[in-house]
Amino acid sequence: MAMNPTTLLGHLKNPALYGPDVDNVTILQTHISFVALTGQYAYKIKKPVDFGFLDFSSLGKRKHFCEQELQLNKRLCPDIYLDVVPLTKKNESLELNGKGPVVEYAVKMKEFAQENIMTTLLQRRAIDKQTIETLCTLLVDFYKKNPSTDEIRSYGTVDVVKRNIDENFEQTASVIGTTIPKETYAYLKQANAQFFQQNKEVFAQRIASGKIQDCHGDLHSGNIVVDDNICIFDCIEFNKRFRYCDVASDISFLAMDLDYQNHPYLSSYLIHTYIEKSDDTGIFTVLNFYKSYRAYVRGKVIGFRLDDPTINDAEKQEIIATTNNYYALSRYYASLFMLTLTNKKPLLFMVSGLTGTGKSTLSLKVAVDYHAHLLNTDIVRKELAGIDKYQKHHDPVNTGLYAPGKVAQTYEKILENTAALLDQGHNVVLDATFQKKEYRTLAQKVAADHNAHFIALHCTAPDHVVKQWLEERLKEKTVSDGRWEIYVAQKDSYEPLGTDEPHIEIDMSNQNYDCRMKQFETILRSIVEG
Repeated sequence: MAMNPTTLLGHLKNPALYGPDVDNVTILQTHISFVALTGQYAYKIKKPVDFGFLDFSSLGKRKHFCEQELQLNKRLCPDIYLDVVPLTKKNESLELNGKGPVVEYAVKMKEFAQENIMTTLLQRRAIDKQTIETLCTLLVDFYKKNPSTDEIRSYGTVDVVKRNIDENFEQTASVIGTTIPKETYAYLKQANAQFFQQNKEVFAQRIASGKIQDCHGDLHSGNIVVDDNICIFDCIEFNKRFRYCDVASDISFLAMDLDYQNHPYLSSYLIHTYIEKSDDTGIFTVLNFYKSYRAYVRGKVIGFRLDDPTINDAEKQEIIATTNNYYALSRYYASLFMLTLTNKKPLLFMVSGLTGTGKSTLSLKVAVDYHAHLLNTDIVRKELAGIDKYQKHHDPVNTGLYAPGKVAQTYEKILENTAALLDQGHNVVLDATFQKKEYRTLAQKVAADHNAHFIALHCTAPDHVVKQWLEERLKEKTVSDGRWEIYVAQKDSYEPLGTDEPHIEIDMSNQNYDCRMKQFETILRSIVEG
């Protein structure tokens, strides 16, 4: 019989358990494990729980899954995972690797600084695009190194994926009204059922294209350490059904987590970079579905802690608030894939605003959310001139590539390309200043002529923020030639959007999570209700 978790926790808090050199111990815990941090080493002990999809109910099973954890995590963290060691009984206390009866097993790891966990770095805004690029390279290489098998591919079928989804609803039915609102639960259940009904062939296509792999399975920022190297730890060891999955499910988990951590634009950059490095354009057929699934799983798993006898009432209230947020995010993604299932008209987004106000950042987010082709005047302008898109042209205002005739030619070309894409049924995002009303009117006319929904988004930001962003952008490799003097000139000559030009204004400097989500939901609602 397993030691009572409260009793075990008391032993784990005792520094003497870990040797004479340990003076202090910090205990972290999840719904399935305790982790003891001792300074040099960390020891992870599995709780004696059985959730159906996870069974640690016997000592033998806990030992087996400790060994699995060690082996599997060496794939992405070879230097962190060290050994599996027994906790043995000695009189009324426990010792590591002693000669008495084995009470538990622990995975022994090198301890890393908690402040280097990606979640913490995101909170400090210390994760940048370069980190995302490095992470994508690591993951794409990881997926390529793990050849698939018939057994692994079998976990990508619609029946297996549906089982995972159905299991989520079964295991959260008892908390309707506590961690998940009744109406949200019903909406998500119906939306997922419709996705499976209308997209059976999509799962077969993902299998045929080799996208079902032995993945990480729990790929979120809390399981990533960013130091001199990037270490992705704590993969799923307890259930093949969660680790053998579509790489899209893995990547979507991290993208969802970046959204949840209030970094929606790093999330869209992650997807953009992953596609560039993997050429997996088919991910869009399942991206929002898997994002919704992963947000739901996160809400479910965190909600399991409500039954943990070692947590207090304040922690329970925090858990309920957190799970509510995850389920709300799951619903947002489901609304996006439901739009794809039900909408019969292509979408044309016009993203306008002065240089440096975040147009390209928002445009990429919209393009990822709505699986849209992104057309950028900076790129088209340089294509027409026959030069590399990253070649800088800091011409004086209204000269060179930015002379009025060149500007008109650029808008003409980008709208011509838009018309062709809309005719093929594709969604399009236009990323341009749209300084003159005539160009905005032409974009709206293209939408009308090609039976497309037209959604106008206008980016703004305070002057001091724009100046900072433009200064930072000058240090980056970017297609834009925008700089402060251009912004100042545009501000004087920009033709403001009139009352006859319905649009959604987005203050890109507002970094509040709730405000951002409200903006994204307003965009979605304008399409659904329009």
